[in-house]
Amino acid sequence: MSMMKIWRIILVVAGFGLGAHAAETQTYRDSTGRTAGTVTTSGSHAIYRDAQGRTTMTSTTSGSITTFRDAQGRVIGTQTVSGSHATYRDAQGRTVATSTQSGGTTTYRDAQGRTAGTATRSGSQTTYRDAQGRTRGTKR
Repeated sequence: MSMMKIWRIILVVAGFGLGAHAAETQTYRDSTGRTAGTVTTSGSHAIYRDAQGRTTMTSTTSGSITTFRDAQGRVIGTQTVSGSHATYRDAQGRTVATSTQSGGTTTYRDAQGRTAGTATRSGSQTTYRDAQGRTRGTKR
């Protein structure tokens, strides 16, 4: 799996830090501060849009499983959460990434167990870093 795909998973999953029941939108920015996309949540549903406002994906959470669908409604993957651990699978059920949370930091690993990046929450902002510690984006 490419690093870009892993980062896409990380940004998608991070959107679920929103515990909103009313519609709430959060903006993701790249390392230069430009808007990379948004996620709008309402209850257990979320809509993901790119920087131009086009819907790229949706998700629905039921219990501990979140199902992700592309803009055409096809299942593209799932996230299963158990305590502070999450497993991400592609549409064929293959594990593509995992994450563990400790305090305000979530560490993401690829399917081979190598660190792919981190997400660190400080106040209302989350900062995403790659495996080398370089800032890749933020969410507010």
